[in-house]
Amino acid sequence: MGEPVDPQNPEFIVAFLNAIDFELPNNYLIELPTHADQVFDFEEGKYLELWALVDLIKINHDYNADENYPGFFLIGTDDGGEACAIEKKTGSLYIIPFIGSLPEDAIFVGNSFQELMEYLNQPW
Repeated sequence: MGEPVDPQNPEFIVAFLNAIDFELPNNYLIELPTHADQVFDFEEGKYLELWALVDLIKINHDYNADENYPGFFLIGTDDGGEACAIEKKTGSLYIIPFIGSLPEDAIFVGNSFQELMEYLNQPW
């Protein structure tokens, strides 16, 4: 078994940034959970699970994200058929359907994690 990955290790960060095909906004490295998924359970039944940074490359590969969600990088799920994703071109955050049509069905939720949280705190 290999050594555990330390996502706060500068070498891991450099390898992660080199492995993705877009420029990740700097503040996202601070906001994304590093070791374990982070769950947000909001009033009104809204829910978001942000996947751990150490798992993002594999998850995007497993979902065949480049083909199925072109222009987006998946970072989490609402466990209800939708993903939370970063638009590669702009760095903006979207809720996108796991099954649907992009970009028509993509819902813009903000330009930062703070705006994402504000969106999720709004009533249905």
